[in-house]
Amino acid sequence: MPDIYPFSQKGCTGDRKVWERSGKRGVRAFELAELNMPIVPGFTIDSRLTSRLESMDLKNMLREGLKVIEEGIGRKYGDPDNPLILKVVTSSNLSLPIYPTVFNVGLSPQTMNGFAKLIGEKAAWFEYCYLLRTAGTKLFDIPDSAFNDIEKKYPSDVAGTKQSAQEMIQLLGDAKIPDDPIEQLERIIKDAAKRYHDPDLDEEDSMAIMVQGMVFGNLGENSCVGMYFTRNTISGENKLSGSYLLNSYTLDRPGDDIAKLDGGYLEELKKIGATLERKFLEIREVKFIVEHKKLWLVNQTQVDSKSTQAHIRTLLDLMKAGVVDDKFLVQQIPPGQIASLLHPVIDPKSLGSMVTVRGGMTGSPGAAVGRVFFSADKVMKAYRDYLQRGEDTRVILAVESSFAEDVKAIEVGLGVISVEGGYSSHAPVVARSLGKVSILNQNIKMGENSFEIDGKIVREGDYITLDAPVYTKPMIGLGKATLINPDIQANGLVEFIEIIKRFIKPNFLVRANADLGRDAKVAKVMGAYGIGLCRTEHMFFADDRIHRFREMILADSTEERVKALNDLEPLQRDDFYDLFKTMAPFPVTIRLLDAPLHEFLPRSGDTLDAYLAYLSKKGIKVDRKEVEETIERLHEFNPMLGHRGCRVAITYPEIYEMQVRAIFEAGVKLKKEGIDVVPEIMIPIVMNPNELTFIKNGKRIEGKYIKGIRDTAREVFTEAGVELNYHVGTMVELPAAALLSDELARYAEFFSFGTNDLTQTTFGLSRDDITSFFPAYTEFDLLPNNPFQVLGNPVKELIKISSDRGRLTRPDIKLGLCGEHGADPVNIEFCMDSGLNYVSCGSYSVPIALLSVAQLNLKAAAAAEAAKK
Repeated sequence: MPDIYPFSQKGCTGDRKVWERSGKRGVRAFELAELNMPIVPGFTIDSRLTSRLESMDLKNMLREGLKVIEEGIGRKYGDPDNPLILKVVTSSNLSLPIYPTVFNVGLSPQTMNGFAKLIGEKAAWFEYCYLLRTAGTKLFDIPDSAFNDIEKKYPSDVAGTKQSAQEMIQLLGDAKIPDDPIEQLERIIKDAAKRYHDPDLDEEDSMAIMVQGMVFGNLGENSCVGMYFTRNTISGENKLSGSYLLNSYTLDRPGDDIAKLDGGYLEELKKIGATLERKFLEIREVKFIVEHKKLWLVNQTQVDSKSTQAHIRTLLDLMKAGVVDDKFLVQQIPPGQIASLLHPVIDPKSLGSMVTVRGGMTGSPGAAVGRVFFSADKVMKAYRDYLQRGEDTRVILAVESSFAEDVKAIEVGLGVISVEGGYSSHAPVVARSLGKVSILNQNIKMGENSFEIDGKIVREGDYITLDAPVYTKPMIGLGKATLINPDIQANGLVEFIEIIKRFIKPNFLVRANADLGRDAKVAKVMGAYGIGLCRTEHMFFADDRIHRFREMILADSTEERVKALNDLEPLQRDDFYDLFKTMAPFPVTIRLLDAPLHEFLPRSGDTLDAYLAYLSKKGIKVDRKEVEETIERLHEFNPMLGHRGCRVAITYPEIYEMQVRAIFEAGVKLKKEGIDVVPEIMIPIVMNPNELTFIKNGKRIEGKYIKGIRDTAREVFTEAGVELNYHVGTMVELPAAALLSDELARYAEFFSFGTNDLTQTTFGLSRDDITSFFPAYTEFDLLPNNPFQVLGNPVKELIKISSDRGRLTRPDIKLGLCGEHGADPVNIEFCMDSGLNYVSCGSYSVPIALLSVAQLNLKAAAAAEAAKK
């Protein structure tokens, strides 16, 4: 059994079992040697020997191993005139940021004169001190500060450095480094094995030792030391990224851009980088030294800090070069990582000494910088003022919790901080739909014009930085960082989406939650196969609509309400027209008004003033106190289970009639233009089939006639002389609806599982209040996951029951899921296994869902192929 395994540009052993017994540091060297790259030569000592090294005579084995290093570098170990210098590296199979290393092994009084001829007398004694320092700190646990104290005593000239060396020798005491070079190497290897060997590990898994030659970048202007990445680790641009220093021992200060390196070396490094990417299928980091015009590679390793964008662009380039195929590419990226391609990211260099606080929950991922304000009105005013003055218009909203009147501020701003609520509460849902950043943190103490976090005060108008990652805790920075903005064309996302869609099958698709034409445009670019949820209440949040909608809600009579609705209908029609046209030929599911009506009413004195001013301009005189009393009367104690959804249509049928008419009028207009659309009209918060038939078919009772969807359809089609195909379905978001799905399916042509509300009503949990107590549930393992992010088993069971019962009545019923759960890979797998036809999620989450579906399809295909064998 050979005890040592040499490596050099000429090659190395190909035995992978030997590689495993050489540790990660040894493997990296073997990888370069196997590619015949100019690795600084060396050898590894088999890890199975580590436990016995202290009792062995290693001299003959070491002399044999040194031959390949001496031949490669052209210097001889222990030669007094031209000495070879070594480093001894502990090479574990554990992934460590730094592997303990002793440098400059072989320096002693016997070799100092020869080494001084190579590097200069002062530098030679400095390197001897470094040998003593690294041996003392790495092998004998002498604190680094002890060596610093010695160095401070003496001047930095030759005489002073010699004095430092003598005192360092005394500091080592019994651990004295032998002067004889071969004894020195043997002693250091044995001490390293003694210090770092773990007796609890099997011999096969024990630490190995690597001995490698040393070359020097400080031998004049024809020498340098450098480090580079094989491409830009942030953007993925196929261009070397790194730095170098001429005539320097190490990169101990900022260097020159690698692109300025002598052309010959630069071209060689480019070729090395391209070869490494083809070998490892990822970006690599390479350390190199040029010694007297000879290029050497010291080490190469993976780059954990690379961005998802950089990794995707690397894989796209490798696919185009024929190195990998599209299946491999799709399987390499964890779905959640795609979020970083859709939102700005913080340039880490810009954080500097900024105070940052991590904690809370990411409601919508991304990064944002802006001045913070504590109400929607203040955000809007600040934005307008900054715009008029030509100043920075970036603003962020911070509130206890958000409501309908805050949507405009979230839309204008770059992010929102909220204290109350959870992942599926108002602020995160709106932020995700608009592509804004959302952070929830219940530890924030909100004041009128400031908030406190971790003992730090943030005042209104202060700049803050938000960093909301997918997998780790979000961060709030007290200051202004620099952002790197995404370009979905340049960062490879659009191209990647097209590749992902090669593995999407028609039996399970991904739609988007989109409320306006601009949202639909984004959804289409993101790869959505239609709209699975258009929340029509979101269409009324804009400044030019909210007051009209409030006027409708606060109307004293049906006549006044119809008048207000007639005013809103053209706006709704135009919205639906835009949605249908933008998303054609894909389906669009429109949920009729769902939100509790009181959510749209003024909540502050400022918003009430604005509403009264609107009425005054219309010539309508009202008593402020009467309006306040009406608002108070409409307030509900439990609005999520109150007067919302189809219940509004039953008490005020004229609201749904207006919306349905607008849908059909938009559809027939498009059909006349040659664009065929099939509207899907969804009725929310249904708890029994009677509600569904009432809204779909209408009702005649005691001389009163309530129009149904079918009645309105006939009227519009007759007026237009054009008919449309359309479907009517329901959201299943109550346990009662799930259990009555066989009856509902008699009238509903599709079910869409609204899992936000289904989770609330199944678990009896409020999505707006869960964060106040859920940490305790996590601490004591009372629930495996947040049920508003990962579907709970009771909710899954209700979805299965509803699906099965619905199919019994209507075998071709279409089934989808449109809650906030729709982009989670675990939830998607459940939906596919349960026979659903699609999930619908926020536009910016569509690529995440698509990738999850594609990976699951590839996994199923591989399993089916394996089963055949």
